[in-house]
Amino acid sequence: MSDGKQMDYEEESTEQQQNQPAQRQVPQDEGSDFPIKEGAVTGAIAVIATYLTHLFLTAIVTAQVRPEAESVGVGDDATLVITEMVSSWKAAGWSYLSVFGTGFEAEGETAFLSDAPNHGAAFAGSLGNAFTLSTLFLFIVTVGGIVTAGYAVAKYTDADDAVDAAKAGVTVAVPYLAFAAIAAVVMTHTFSEVPTVVDLIGSEAVGVYGLESTEYLNDAGDQVVSDVEFGPSTTDAILFAGIIVPAILGAVGGVLTQRRDAFETVMAKVQ
Repeated sequence: MSDGKQMDYEEESTEQQQNQPAQRQVPQDEGSDFPIKEGAVTGAIAVIATYLTHLFLTAIVTAQVRPEAESVGVGDDATLVITEMVSSWKAAGWSYLSVFGTGFEAEGETAFLSDAPNHGAAFAGSLGNAFTLSTLFLFIVTVGGIVTAGYAVAKYTDADDAVDAAKAGVTVAVPYLAFAAIAAVVMTHTFSEVPTVVDLIGSEAVGVYGLESTEYLNDAGDQVVSDVEFGPSTTDAILFAGIIVPAILGAVGGVLTQRRDAFETVMAKVQ
C-alpha cells in the first residue's frame, strides 16, 4: 500500500514541476516587451544630464546679460527702475523645452522665447542667433541624450530584434514626460516692472501679439496695474517635449542596436 501511495505522490510532484515553468514563463514574456524600470532610470539620467548642460551655459550667458535699467515717469516724478533677471534655472528650462519645439505663452497669448526680457536663454530662441554654436551644441546634446538613452536600454535588455529594441527605446520617454509636465508648471516668471512689461507688450511689429497696454499699465504708463506671467505652453511641453520627440528618438536609439535586422526588415517590405 505504501508503494502505491509513494508512486502517486511522485507522479503528482512530476506534474507540478512540469507545470511550474509554463506558469513562470508567461509573466516573463509579458514583462520583457516594455522594460519600464530600466527605461525610466536611463531616461532620468539623460534628462538630468542634458538639463544641467543647459543650466551651465545659461548661467554663463546670464552672467553677461545686464538687467534693464530705465527711467520711469516724467520730470521730478521720474524714478530709475532696475528690472529683475529671470532665474537661471527657469531660463535653462525654457532653453531645454524650446529644443523640442515647445511654444511659450504670456497671459495665455502665444509668445516666443525671444519675447521674454531679462533672461539668459535668448540665444536658444532668438531668430537672429538661430545658428550660433551654443544653440547647435545644446541641440546635439539634447537630441543625442535621448538617442543614447534608447540605445543603452535596448542594449542592456538584449533586444532580440528591431521591434523589441524600439519598444525598449520608447520607455526612456517616461521621465521626459514627468520633467516636461513639472517644468511647464514651475518654470514660469512674472514680469511686474514697467520696462519689462512694456517690452512684452511691444508694438505691432514686435512684442506679444494680443497684449494690450491698457490692461497692464495705467493711463500714464508709469505703473503696472496687472503683472504678466510668461512661461512654456503646458500642452506643447507635454506633447512635444514629453511624448512625441522622446518616444521617437528613443525608439531610433533602440533600433540602432539592431541596424542589420531593421535594414533587412525594411528591404523585405520594399520588395
